[in-house]
Amino acid sequence: MQRILLNISGVHVAIESEWREIIDILSKDFWSFLYKNESNSMTNADMILIKIHKTGMIPKMPSLVASMQTTNAITYDLGGKRFCDYYGSAYTDIDFKKDISNVYGTEFDRVHEISYLLILSRAGKKLDTLGLHKLHAFAVSFEEVAFVCMMPSKGGKSTLLIELLKDSRVKMISDDIPLVDTWGRIHAFPLKLGLNEKPKNFNIDNEAENLYSMKRAFFGEKFLICTRGLPGKIEKTEKVFDKIILAEAFRYNSVASLILDSSWLKTSKGLFKHGVLGLGSPIILEYFWQTGVRDFVIKSIIFLLRAFAFGMLGFRAKKIKIYSGKRPDETAKEIIKYLEHQKRLSLR
Repeated sequence: MQRILLNISGVHVAIESEWREIIDILSKDFWSFLYKNESNSMTNADMILIKIHKTGMIPKMPSLVASMQTTNAITYDLGGKRFCDYYGSAYTDIDFKKDISNVYGTEFDRVHEISYLLILSRAGKKLDTLGLHKLHAFAVSFEEVAFVCMMPSKGGKSTLLIELLKDSRVKMISDDIPLVDTWGRIHAFPLKLGLNEKPKNFNIDNEAENLYSMKRAFFGEKFLICTRGLPGKIEKTEKVFDKIILAEAFRYNSVASLILDSSWLKTSKGLFKHGVLGLGSPIILEYFWQTGVRDFVIKSIIFLLRAFAFGMLGFRAKKIKIYSGKRPDETAKEIIKYLEHQKRLSLR
C-alpha cells in the first residue's frame, strides 16, 4: 500500500493506493504540497482520506433512485453517503461525515482525472470555509507584485503564462486557481502547469520525468509540467501578496495588444463569474454540492464569504483590461513593459 500526504494550504489530505502509478502521478500533480513528515498530532479526523482501488469490482451499491445525473456521472445518496457511477468507467463512494472517499477503476487516465478533481473538490470546500477562495485565473509574481489574469475558457491562458515565465523575473503563483483570502490578498497555489500543446522553447528540468499528460474524458489530452521541473520559477505555497494587478483579458483580432485601465464595476463582473460562482474552476460537482439543510447553510455562507473576498480584491487591486492580440509572445512583452512601468511609478 502506497501513501502520500498533502498539506493544501492548511487542509490535510491522505491518499492511499496499491496502484503505484496513480500515486506517482498524483505526487507530480501536487508536488508543491507534498508533506513528507506526518505530524504525531495529526489524526484521521483531521484529514480528507482518499483510497484508490485498481479494480473493476466494487461493493454492491444499494437500490436507490438517482439524486443527480450529469454527462459525467449518475449520483445516488443514502444518508451521509454518496455513490457515483461514471457510466461504467469508474465508481466512487464518499462518506461525507468522515470525509473518506473510495475510487474504483481500471482505466488509468479516468481514475487519474477523477482522483485529481476529487482532491481539489473536497479540499476546495474546506478552504472556502477557512476563508481561502479559488479564482479561475492564472497568476504570476513580478518583483513582489502579483499579476492575476482572468480569461475565458480557450482564451490562451496557459500559452500566455508560458511566455511570461520566460522572463527571469517572473514566477508562477498558480496556473489556474490562485487563492484569495478574506481581505483580497493573493495566496500562492502552485499546482502542476497544464497546457493544451507540448511547450516549445521552454526549459523543463528533467523533461522525461516532469512533462507528462492527463487524458481527460470530455476535454481531450492535456500536457502537464510538474512544479519540480521548474526550479526557481515557482512561488512557495506560503507566499502572500497584497500588491496586486488584476487583469481581465480578451482575444483581440489584431497583431497588436492593448492594455487599458479598468474600473471596479467592470472588473466585478469577471470576479463574480470566475470567483464567486467559480465557473471554470477544476471541481467535480458531485463532491462539492451536497444535499440537506446543513449543507445549504454552508454553501450560503461560502457564497457570502466569496462575495466579500472578491469584492475586497476588486478594491485592493489595480484593475486593467487586456486585449490580447494574435501573438502571445508580443502580449507577454506588453504585460512585462506595463509591470516595469508600474514598478517605476511605485518607486517615485
